[in-house]
Amino acid sequence: MDTAPSQIDSIVAIDIGTVYTKAVLIARVEGMFRFIARAESATTAEAPWSDVAVGARHALEKLSSAAGRRLLDERGDLMTPQQLDGSGVDACVVTASAGKPLSVVLAGLASESSLESLRHAAMGTYTTLAAEIALSGRARQAGRSIADDRIQRLYDARPDVVCIGGGTDGGAERPVLELVQAAKFAARFLEAAGSKPRILFAGNAELKPRVAEIVGDTADFLQVENVRPGLDAENIGPLQAELENLYTTHKMGRIAGLATISAWAKAHPIMMPTARAFGCVAQYLSADMGRTKTGALGVDAGGSTTTVSAAFGGQLYTTLRSDVGTSFAARLVDEIGWEAVARWLDFEVNEGDIRAFVANKELRPGTIPQDTAELRIEQALAREAIRATLRAARGAWPRGAGVPRFSDSRVPLFEPVIGAGGILARAPRAGQAALLMLDAVEPVGVTTLVLDVYGLAAALGAAAVVEPLTAVQVLESGGLMNLATVVAPLGAMRARAGEVVMNVKLSYESGGSIEDDIRAGSLSVLPLSPGQKAVMRLRPRAGIDIGRGAGRGGKPTEVTGSALGLIVDARGRPLGLASDAKRRRDQMKSWLWDVGA
Repeated sequence: MDTAPSQIDSIVAIDIGTVYTKAVLIARVEGMFRFIARAESATTAEAPWSDVAVGARHALEKLSSAAGRRLLDERGDLMTPQQLDGSGVDACVVTASAGKPLSVVLAGLASESSLESLRHAAMGTYTTLAAEIALSGRARQAGRSIADDRIQRLYDARPDVVCIGGGTDGGAERPVLELVQAAKFAARFLEAAGSKPRILFAGNAELKPRVAEIVGDTADFLQVENVRPGLDAENIGPLQAELENLYTTHKMGRIAGLATISAWAKAHPIMMPTARAFGCVAQYLSADMGRTKTGALGVDAGGSTTTVSAAFGGQLYTTLRSDVGTSFAARLVDEIGWEAVARWLDFEVNEGDIRAFVANKELRPGTIPQDTAELRIEQALAREAIRATLRAARGAWPRGAGVPRFSDSRVPLFEPVIGAGGILARAPRAGQAALLMLDAVEPVGVTTLVLDVYGLAAALGAAAVVEPLTAVQVLESGGLMNLATVVAPLGAMRARAGEVVMNVKLSYESGGSIEDDIRAGSLSVLPLSPGQKAVMRLRPRAGIDIGRGAGRGGKPTEVTGSALGLIVDARGRPLGLASDAKRRRDQMKSWLWDVGA
């Protein structure tokens, strides 16, 4: 007999992160879903606990205290459904990012076509790229055939999955089949060594029967639609969905204790990767009210993973760097160099300072900065982690119709830009979070910076699967913190420093106004308190574009106040950082001062 409640009035969302486990309570209040309370505890996936349910119970105990509602029964299990006395909840949804990423080898014909599409798909979920094999690339080693070299590289990588692409539908055949043969032989050798990768084919659709015949029962074999069906066509969705399914089944499923937490869901067993749930919020915002003039962007700077989710007209594009985070940043520093981190600091450091901080953070990922210098370094790492992920993400975004851009720029227009992750949510001052997002994303045009200060985004994305109204109503009731309205003109880099590029006027609904001439290279903040309304008039000079055409300010726009008010970022795109170290540190001090950080 089905005992599921006819109406869901309360939901607990549990997110199992690498460093922290978060629990969020959402419930109906006077007929509308509202965010009630949240709590967090250290994730207990590692020894001595080796059971994430322990950390989840700790978080739920704290949540119970904060909400004034009994959530756990005498055995320590979540009470479902909600009882007549108000204890327990009707539903539980679970998201996780604590599982080890899928180790993936990508094999395609050319790095600029099939391999690029494979890469876009693989970076849409929790993966690490163990190796890439392009037929047109790598020279063979002396004394070894090209085929042997491919097999050796696959064997050395010891991947969970080998993704093979190549050939448009009806296109190349022989070279694609050579890749399949190499994967088959490598799988045979790996099985003898105690591991057996899955082979996932996403190439020329006409070859599917022949590929299946070649692989046989040598390896677990899966086929999806071609990631590159035409020379100028990319179709990464099916492959991305299959890789996410493999991660959910074979990585999340192996997290010790997650089965216990999942059992609490009972009638509504929702378990999904955190990045997917986070992206759902950007997806909802991009489709809200038929929005077509802008996309929506979400950036999540996590401890071990950085996520960028862009959505255009309800179509979601998610990119992850599972090897880059604010707590695990050694690989990032090796990749970009320590100087790239130091350039965001307002004080002098050397390579040893940066690497020592990163090493200590990886040993103790749950620690918080002990002083201002450590905070600035961690925020600088977050900037570079987001920028690195954005570089990878841009190649996967669609081009052409449906993607709003400046007429003379390839940069999409986003409204809003959502920031998430502990380094942003726990920023001591709102200006620090805003400046971090501005520096990392470099948004253009007119947009809004929104901060997921309560860690709600992933919870809402997962909860909406059970009850769609949760995301709508919690977001509309202020579940996300409005940081600032931002005006970021394009073309300011071409103006001389100090030259007026725009006039901005705010006429307050309560009476009075403020007007400012914006100068090239400046970062200006105009007051607009939370909840306060005003009409904004923008008058850019000729050659300056705010997303409405060069030199055009458009119609006056009503804006609502926020934590910081109105930020006009005329520092240029890309940001103009001084080449001299001392001048650059002075720049950082000035920008921090400008936003009250």
